[in-house]
Amino acid sequence: MKIVFPQSPFAQPVTDLLRELERIGFFSQGMLIGSWPMTVYADHFMLAYALATNDIDFAVENAVKIPAKRSETIPEILDRLGYTPIKDYSGIETFLHGTFEVEFLTHRRGGEAPTSVVIPLWKVSAQPLPFIDMLFIRPNTVVIEDFTIRIPSPEAYVIHKLIIAQRRTGRDKDAKKEKDLQQCSALVEIVQVEEVQRIMTEYRLSKDTLNAIRFSCAEAGIFLPGWSS
Repeated sequence: MKIVFPQSPFAQPVTDLLRELERIGFFSQGMLIGSWPMTVYADHFMLAYALATNDIDFAVENAVKIPAKRSETIPEILDRLGYTPIKDYSGIETFLHGTFEVEFLTHRRGGEAPTSVVIPLWKVSAQPLPFIDMLFIRPNTVVIEDFTIRIPSPEAYVIHKLIIAQRRTGRDKDAKKEKDLQQCSALVEIVQVEEVQRIMTEYRLSKDTLNAIRFSCAEAGIFLPGWSS
């Protein structure tokens, strides 16, 4: 799917950040994830959903080919745009600018993993998390004004949210879980059942993961044939 916006649906600081990342080729191997893709889908499909977050999350592939030398690294771009890098005690790196907080995530293949890994191509530290690679299955292209980004397909996005809703931890886990399920409820109007089933077959989900999806569907009041039953 290709979605076109003559005018950006994002706040200006987010638009500026996306444009700069596209300029150095980030979206050839990365994508916008988290809650911000909901802005695209809510606007394009006129869904009843209002975004309320300042967290800007990006998924980045770890094993990528090294292209020609970049004129700027991602930290340099973020610094120029006014973002301040912050590392917590575990090594997880975020970039802060006013109320906006940028973080990079990458796929964790299973077993023990460090709390953060350096992505050499982009010179950023990314937090490894499971199921991130699912979001790269047939992503959608979004043309915004004079630049292009990638976001997960609605189907991959929903499956991912249904899974992680049951895996949330921390003090705000209930609020995050509720937001995950709200987003799934909004997107269920537009997902293609055949594509959902195709992704779930290709990804070879475990029994526990399938159960997590069923629990989330039940809690969100979602039903699609062959999916939540």
